[in-house]
Amino acid sequence: MSKRSNGSGSIFHRNDGRWVASVIIPEFLGGGRQYHYAKKRRECEDWLTEKIKNLKDGSFTVNSSITILEWLNLWLKDYCPNLKDSTRMSYECYINKHIVRHSIAKMPLYQVSTHALQKYINFLMSNEGRLDGKGGLSPKSVTNQIRMLHAALHQAKGNRLISDNPADYIVLPHVEKHKVNILDIDAQDKLIAAANGERWQIGIQLSLGTGLRIGELLALRITDLKYDEGIFFLDISKSLQRVKNFSDPDSSKTVLHESSTKTVNSNRKIVLSPNLTRLINAHISMLKQEAENAYGLYNNNAYLISNEIGEKIDPTTYRKWFNEVVKRSGLTGRITPHVCRHSFASTALRYGMDLKTISDTLGHYSTDFTARTYVSTDIVGRYEKMCSLEQTINNKRSNENEHN
Repeated sequence: MSKRSNGSGSIFHRNDGRWVASVIIPEFLGGGRQYHYAKKRRECEDWLTEKIKNLKDGSFTVNSSITILEWLNLWLKDYCPNLKDSTRMSYECYINKHIVRHSIAKMPLYQVSTHALQKYINFLMSNEGRLDGKGGLSPKSVTNQIRMLHAALHQAKGNRLISDNPADYIVLPHVEKHKVNILDIDAQDKLIAAANGERWQIGIQLSLGTGLRIGELLALRITDLKYDEGIFFLDISKSLQRVKNFSDPDSSKTVLHESSTKTVNSNRKIVLSPNLTRLINAHISMLKQEAENAYGLYNNNAYLISNEIGEKIDPTTYRKWFNEVVKRSGLTGRITPHVCRHSFASTALRYGMDLKTISDTLGHYSTDFTARTYVSTDIVGRYEKMCSLEQTINNKRSNENEHN
């Protein structure tokens, strides 16, 4: 007798009087056979016909008993090889600290419904949502976690472990867009003055002059300052972050890690103004002088923002220093290193830089995103343009009246 092929099946009658239908499952769906028991042959025939049809048209699914927690860990291990370490660390936290606390974790994958996911979202937003049990997670944190779940369930659908993605239909919490904090020219000058003479003052000057993210700023080395066709520019391709030590899975310690920038668009060349070029070159001269006095201990390719031997510094260390500078400046309100990035964009927009250049300099994925983030917040700039429009119209009317 020839061996039956994948997708074929059979029906037989048991001694206890029941009918049994079986279908052969292809290896890529797990292999083996799937069985169905019934009192009547017709029911088995209908079941077998439906299963063979599903196998042929690609709609067949396996009701795997794997739990959603097991699947998420498997998905992260086998299907996410290109995640940045910082993203992987966030996903591990979502899976093994948040999801594991909820009953959904033990639910078989094929039983996870839209309603079950919605109840989990509501749990995250409740007073028990945070790991310390003191209130709910922010809408943005919940949304980030559910996006991960959606991606994992999408892969499960591709693997035919489920027939549909229940995360397609959930209702996410509304994420309110926070007001972008901006420093005007006067406030920027105060911040720069407060950092004058400090070892890392170039960090504030660079942030206000280019809009660099803190991770990009702290990953800059001397060799990232380039010169071509009479123009100095920064070659941005790395980001420095503190992440879990993935080379030692048993360790709970974190490490400073250089990785690729946030997105493909973040790999960019930032052209420097003459004054900023002068400041960077002066800073590099200082670093080179340090290297000469370091008796061979200095990093041969020193970081621009570095310790006394040219090595990288922790983002937390830089933030603490930045906060001290803010205090000395006398500025009020919540001012973080990221505010310098917003301030660059707003200042550039107000003083005539086109939206495409601003977007490219910031490493945004589109000018639309840049416009939504900064144009709508530039009230002063919009007021000045409105006044300019009014003046232009008034001048035109005056000229027409003179000719009449």
